[in-house]
Amino acid sequence: MKKQKLKKFNEFIMGLLPHETTYLLNKQQFADPENLIILKQTHEKVAGVTPQPDFSTHIDKRKYSRMIQWISENLNNADVDQEFDQLIELEKKLMNDAISTEDEQILLTIIKNTDTSHYYFMKRFELTMHLLNYLLVRMRHKEYNEAVNFVNRYKNNYDQCRLVYGRIQEATFDITNQYTFNDKESKQWESWLLTIFRDPMMDGMNRYYSLVRLIFLYYNYNQQEKMENLFEEVEPLLESGNFYSKRILINYYGNRLLFHSKANQLDLAEKYGYLSIRVENSDFLHYVNNLNTVLLKKGKTKEALSLMKTAFPQAKNSANFHHRVSFVASYVRCLTDSEELNKAITHAEIFLSAYKKELLEHRWHFFFTVYFRALFLKGHYRKILQYINKFKLLEREQKYLQKISSVATLEWYYFAASYKSEKIELDALKEFYKNFLRTYDKISNRSKAVNELLKDTQKVIPELF
Repeated sequence: MKKQKLKKFNEFIMGLLPHETTYLLNKQQFADPENLIILKQTHEKVAGVTPQPDFSTHIDKRKYSRMIQWISENLNNADVDQEFDQLIELEKKLMNDAISTEDEQILLTIIKNTDTSHYYFMKRFELTMHLLNYLLVRMRHKEYNEAVNFVNRYKNNYDQCRLVYGRIQEATFDITNQYTFNDKESKQWESWLLTIFRDPMMDGMNRYYSLVRLIFLYYNYNQQEKMENLFEEVEPLLESGNFYSKRILINYYGNRLLFHSKANQLDLAEKYGYLSIRVENSDFLHYVNNLNTVLLKKGKTKEALSLMKTAFPQAKNSANFHHRVSFVASYVRCLTDSEELNKAITHAEIFLSAYKKELLEHRWHFFFTVYFRALFLKGHYRKILQYINKFKLLEREQKYLQKISSVATLEWYYFAASYKSEKIELDALKEFYKNFLRTYDKISNRSKAVNELLKDTQKVIPELF
């Protein structure tokens, strides 16, 4: 087999993200033009500008090794997640009186290079307060005065940041409750959140938290244009390394997927979806599920099924049943779309049998919708009725729809299955059908979910139409 050229370097850059390489290009000051060539080609490959650039083997291989080191060091230095780990470790040592001379110098250097815009400004300030106690009892007057000057200079800023942090939690409560229960308004927070996000002197964490809440708020009100404008504001901040970490970038790509999917810009949604799963984190399954939905919208059933199979190990080991149930339901949907109905039904039944309690607490409506679809298309009508009665799903769905804007798919399958099981006549089904359309044509203008129900039902009950 032909040996891959520069294998180690190619494997390394596969874990990089476009905003990382853009940041590095903005930061670099290479005197050696070959280093710049390597970095530019790296960016082109990572950003998908040229899928397979040929890295020159005429350039000394040691430069590629040194480039790996340079990229890693610069990204690590800018990474706010890594900074947090360092600050927590220093705090632990301080509180346990186990700080070394070297650690102390690191901490004093951090203090000297801190201003209010740093992402973890609040944590740095709190760490300085701990340091004051440590230095004072050891008569370290010079270092103590440095720390006191810092505290005096930034005390008001710290208090303001804490106040903002508290108000963001209030905003979060209103925004998430509106999304989950539709019983709150959250637009009153928009102006204030924008002010915090746009304040260059505010600490980075509060700015980032404000950004995330604004995205959520705009989803609540379906304000696509405002969200698009917000993304345009965020781009230069991310490219400059402000509040940088892989976790934050992955979350941003996940939000871009949702935005473009809702705007029916499916190519862009797919692009950001693949970026969101380039690096695994605790929300990996969530991003996989969202990308799967986009691929199915595009009719890429084969790619969607392949994606789900690749993510099986993560799904099996996940303790997050919200994501896990979503994953199983998405996989069942892929199998159904691939006309592998027996596999779809078997997989759903195995999961339901093993995790009934957890399933009924997380995304149960989505799960039973896709499971009943597979049963319906396979002709297992009595089994649909059996599960609906066993778990009182019509009553559950009725309460669910009082809080969530969705379609009564389980009720639809109940009436369709009742007809096919000869429990009701065609006239009763037609009456339900007429009322159903009257409701959902008015509310959702014949949503995609309603159209899918009608399309599937036409295959099984053509006499209804």
